[in-house]
Amino acid sequence: MNEKNRLPDELNLTRLRFYETDFKALDYSLTEKEQAEWNAIYASYRSSSILSGEIIGVEGVPLPDGEDEDGTDGKKEMPCLTVVQYRVKVLIPEPFVWKEGDERETYVLGHMAGAKIDYIITGVDREGQCAVASRALAMERQRWHAHRVRGVQEGDIVDCMVLAVGASHLTLTTCGHDLTLAQAGLSYSYLGDMRESYYPGQKLKAKVMAADEEGFAVSVLEVEPNPYIGAEFRHPVGSTRIAKITNKYTGGIFGRLRDGCTVVCRYAQQFSDDQFEAGDSVIVQSMEYSDDRQWLRGKIKGKIR
Repeated sequence: MNEKNRLPDELNLTRLRFYETDFKALDYSLTEKEQAEWNAIYASYRSSSILSGEIIGVEGVPLPDGEDEDGTDGKKEMPCLTVVQYRVKVLIPEPFVWKEGDERETYVLGHMAGAKIDYIITGVDREGQCAVASRALAMERQRWHAHRVRGVQEGDIVDCMVLAVGASHLTLTTCGHDLTLAQAGLSYSYLGDMRESYYPGQKLKAKVMAADEEGFAVSVLEVEPNPYIGAEFRHPVGSTRIAKITNKYTGGIFGRLRDGCTVVCRYAQQFSDDQFEAGDSVIVQSMEYSDDRQWLRGKIKGKIR
């Protein structure tokens, strides 16, 4: 059975209950800040206005008793993103986190804490001090606005919000689209573990690479010029430069120069591998350029810290 259809029956009755609730009595003792929070929730529920908030975690909400996929009776929990603006808990069930066709694996939810998202309230439990919301509805509204009102097109620079980050990929949202990017679409520099450079809630700029019926695509990398262009003049062969180690490989390191160029270095004879770690600042000497990889090759001459 589709999980959307297995949500508690109360979700389908909330509108009737909402208009039967004595809000004057329930809201009588609220502080000004608490009242403002509830008023925003009421308005979103009535008019489908968009709210924004930061994800503080994930929790499981029991589904009603019923048959599991295999036809046996059982109980199941639905993972929900949790947002709390001030005192009211807003739950966003997994089926309403992503637009249809943009779904991600369930484990991604666990990596989204700290991301700021938009949502529309779809259910209110005033006595229970919580509300249910749909991010997918807000995404649909944003997508319509981006394409029909703003007229976003190929070549435009748009704002993005990072939703979740893994070692080699991250998921971001922009213009009502959720997109997963690998390093090739993010940085000219080599990144050993993207979690050391990006985090949920981070704001990025991206260039729209496609915006048509075939799909929507962006590149964070294309916003800035390629630092490898002109590097041979800024860092002539034989010169020494400060670099930061981004990752280690068998027998050497990947480093990043101050201008963003990637340098691949082996160690000088007086150094051993265990003397260096990712994050260290070192002095490297430029040895040659690798145009096919668009990076410098060099040698570590010393360690700064």
